[in-house]
Amino acid sequence: MKAAAAVKELQEKTEQKLMDELQRKDEEASQQVEKVQELAKAELAAALAKEKASQIEQIAEADLNIDALCMAFYARSEEARQSHSVHKLALGTLALEEALSSGSPIRTEVDQLRKSLEGIDKDSLLELALSSLPEDVLKYGSDTRMELKQKFNSLKATIRHFGLIPSGGGGILTHAVAHVASNIKVEEDPSGDGVESLISRVEDLIVGGDLTAATEALTGGLQGTAAEEAAAEWVKQARKCAIAEQTLTLLHSYASSITFT
Repeated sequence: MKAAAAVKELQEKTEQKLMDELQRKDEEASQQVEKVQELAKAELAAALAKEKASQIEQIAEADLNIDALCMAFYARSEEARQSHSVHKLALGTLALEEALSSGSPIRTEVDQLRKSLEGIDKDSLLELALSSLPEDVLKYGSDTRMELKQKFNSLKATIRHFGLIPSGGGGILTHAVAHVASNIKVEEDPSGDGVESLISRVEDLIVGGDLTAATEALTGGLQGTAAEEAAAEWVKQARKCAIAEQTLTLLHSYASSITFT
């Protein structure tokens, strides 16, 4: 019985020792598994971080390329837009020149020129020049140079007659003397102060295309005479034509300058 008890006790101790050893092995295995899992997680996290950094770098490079393309596209688009506006400005200037040469209304042409300028220079001197055009020239047109020359030819007899009469008027004798004097053509120095000299200077200025100087010469030469009022309407129309022509010249100069720059 003692031997059996000793064997049983030994068996129990052996089993307990085996159980403890198995439990220790199990714990060690669990720890190894945890270490492997943590290592795997760390490696995975490192791989993900590396991949993410690579993706971020690629995205940044792609953004730079996209920005460069956008800037290039914008530059090309802006260049094309300005080129189109310059082309429209040149065509609008030619259309304005055609309308002025025929004495036609120019509101449509001026409106088109303003739209062309929006794509080039909104605050340029050209807008001020276009705004200075008289309203009736926009609506009804202006006399052409040929028409002004013809009207001045028709006005010369009146100038010869009333240019010898003071602005306050005169009696029958004054008008009679002026009528006789206006029919007598006297050779005068073109630089002189006589009526014929004045008419000659104004004609030369009209032919030369300097309507502003022509109106100033006529107004100054007839000041204080009855002919000043008779010539007032011609001076008014000539000044309108001069303003329109000056605006046209400015447009031509501007269109040429931006075309070559």
